[in-house]
Amino acid sequence: MKPSKEDIIPYIHKRKEAAQKFEVSEKTILRWLKSYGIYEHGQYGRGKLNFEKAKEIRNKYKDGTSMKKLAQEYKVTFATISRVVRYITYKEFTEEAIISVIYNPH
Repeated sequence: MKPSKEDIIPYIHKRKEAAQKFEVSEKTILRWLKSYGIYEHGQYGRGKLNFEKAKEIRNKYKDGTSMKKLAQEYKVTFATISRVVRYITYKEFTEEAIISVIYNPH
């Protein structure tokens, strides 16, 4: 049975331990983490980028560095940089909800 998001959060960095606790494979743990939006490929050092580099990229982009130059610097594609800058990949995980209220009197 799939654990709740709260039950699996402590195991973000301990997939092997989680697999033993929940009696499933590590791949299943990874799938669960992804389904709750708390894991993305490469965020734990497997790819060329990680959360720290994503923060650097966003800061450099805000300071005026072009996406093309950032792609060359980090040896990734322009599309990868674009996804980082637009917060599509390497999103910050937070326990807080973001709520938007739109008032439309009509």
